[in-house]
Amino acid sequence: MARVLDRANLQRAWKRVKANKGAPGIDGMCIEDFTAFAQSHWPSIRQQLADGTYQPQPVRRVCIPKPQGGERLLGIPTVTDRVIQQAIAQVLTPIFDPDFSESSFGFRPGRCAHGALRQVQSHIKAGYRIAVDLDLAKFFDNVQHDVLMARVARKVRDQRLLALIGRYLRKTNDCEFLGFTFRGTRLRWSDRAFADFKHHVRRLTGRSRGVSMAYRLGKLAQYVRGWMGYFGISDYYRPIPEIDHWLRRRLRMCYWKQWRYVRTKVRNLLALGTFKRQAILTALSSKSYWRLSRTLATQSGMTNEWLKRQGLISVRDRWMKTHGYA
Repeated sequence: MARVLDRANLQRAWKRVKANKGAPGIDGMCIEDFTAFAQSHWPSIRQQLADGTYQPQPVRRVCIPKPQGGERLLGIPTVTDRVIQQAIAQVLTPIFDPDFSESSFGFRPGRCAHGALRQVQSHIKAGYRIAVDLDLAKFFDNVQHDVLMARVARKVRDQRLLALIGRYLRKTNDCEFLGFTFRGTRLRWSDRAFADFKHHVRRLTGRSRGVSMAYRLGKLAQYVRGWMGYFGISDYYRPIPEIDHWLRRRLRMCYWKQWRYVRTKVRNLLALGTFKRQAILTALSSKSYWRLSRTLATQSGMTNEWLKRQGLISVRDRWMKTHGYA
């Protein structure tokens, strides 16, 4: 516990939590408010941790809809508890990590999902043809805490720390999936990864009319860069033009919806070079926004180049750059 409460260790933990950002916990405290809170409350929290009397706050439960139906339950600890948990992890990781399997990549320093995917690729090249992806559903809801803590206690002797870890275990619930599949020797995105991509794009671009398109495009560009930073490892090209086409159509629909009035739609289309007759007929149409986003009028006005100038990032261009084709 003394190593957990070391000043340098706590400062590193706070920097990591701050960099990760994240939503407020059950107390409503944001990352930005923690510094002021810690200045007045941390001495008492530190003393409780040293005495072994600290009680973690309840975890805020959030249900996130899954693209294929159902809900995913997430637990969001308070910022204070996230800092303490990170400080504990920084002390325990060097103790437990050396005994882990060389084939284990999850939540380990210097390792990531891409490493696991590359290892599977090497196995495929060696002639193996079956890859198994296992997910322990609701593991932390069902794990036998006494068995788990008995294993931890083999290397951790501090009873205060063991008791604190046990309290945190009973308040944790999370799970991960890689989002990739293998076809022959090719690594490709799973259908679930595409569904998640479209879900997040709809959420980022489907806000109220009061939000400017420039703001939406900025958020969308940030998300696409992050998504491609992870999924860009896939060497399967075929679906990429399709998702680029879907992105452009989604943006055309958003612009069409934001323009709102017939007069505004006609004026904007004419300014973009659409023929007058096409602009008027399309603006007067009662068809859905999504259907009208694929008409000659909207496509000849809001061209691919025009969307690019507005800030739309091409998934194809990012993929080509990642794989050294551009």
